[in-house]
Amino acid sequence: MDPNSKNSTGGTSPTMLDKIEAGLLSRDNFESEVINQVYVGLHKYCKIPTGYKHCKLLTKLEDVDALDDESLRTLLRHPPAEIINPYRSHIKAIELFKLLLSGDSLVCDNGDPLSPTIGAYLYGPPGSGKTHLMAAFGLHIEAILEEKLQHVQHMLGDVVEGAFDMYVLRQASESRVVEDNFGVLEIKDGNIEQTLPPTDEFWETVENIKGRVKSYPYQPTDLLYLGFKELVEVCKYSTERSDVISALENAKIVFIDDVHPLGDPEQIQIVLHLLERRYELGRAGTFITTNLEAHEISGGDELLSNRLLSRISEMLVSIDFSECDDWRQLVKARRVKLVENELEKRIQLHTHLEPD
Repeated sequence: MDPNSKNSTGGTSPTMLDKIEAGLLSRDNFESEVINQVYVGLHKYCKIPTGYKHCKLLTKLEDVDALDDESLRTLLRHPPAEIINPYRSHIKAIELFKLLLSGDSLVCDNGDPLSPTIGAYLYGPPGSGKTHLMAAFGLHIEAILEEKLQHVQHMLGDVVEGAFDMYVLRQASESRVVEDNFGVLEIKDGNIEQTLPPTDEFWETVENIKGRVKSYPYQPTDLLYLGFKELVEVCKYSTERSDVISALENAKIVFIDDVHPLGDPEQIQIVLHLLERRYELGRAGTFITTNLEAHEISGGDELLSNRLLSRISEMLVSIDFSECDDWRQLVKARRVKLVENELEKRIQLHTHLEPD
């Protein structure tokens, strides 16, 4: 890391070392900052969004027409964990995700759910359950990955703790007798040795920690969940664009929600490039939701459309949700109907009204 990193206004941002020496950076926060640098700002995309934590790969039958107003209000306030009154496409998606989670050899290498050999392309109208099911699957993958990462976090903890304490307690060290711009003179076993300047030593230690983290077989960025807008932003505008794209290409599993390039060739190319690179690298675990069929994403560009269709047909199981209802609209429509029925009853009480 460059210790003199610039902020958005052109000034110099406080570095981790600055914050440690000012007492503004705790040991836990130091670990978080180092890890965030390792994962080039993608760490925040390594979790399924909080709004989908309730989602499950389950279905439920519900007679919506029989629900009273309070029950309908509850459904709208608290979306159900299950898919209500599932269609065939819901069942198909659930069974695909269950196959993946079981590590079935048909869809995974070596029985490992984190090494899928297939992805999915879920398309259809809003509110049809696409994101619900993808996120529910993602939560299971997240739990599997977290178990794999426990030993990583344990090993990393000791290294980070040592690096942090080295600088917090530096002033108390009795072995250092002279410090200048060229380094530090230390007395060891009666001999005087010159070491790196403390600042250089700090950044070297940080780089060593980052290198160790990158060497682990599992990484938090093995799962990435981004909305399409976020994907475009990080690929186009990230200060570490090449590292970000590399992380997206190499992640074991990538979820991209609500793909809608609106015919913009540059945005279409981002999706196509990502699919092609992941295909070349053997990273088949890409899961996409969109309102658009594959040929519609290209915005009429036949060449792009053909390339995209080719990659999707080779890498992803396509599941069409176009027959599915928007359950929120169904619930809202039922509530409106209840109101209309009540109004009709009240109208009937006005016996003096002339007939229509």
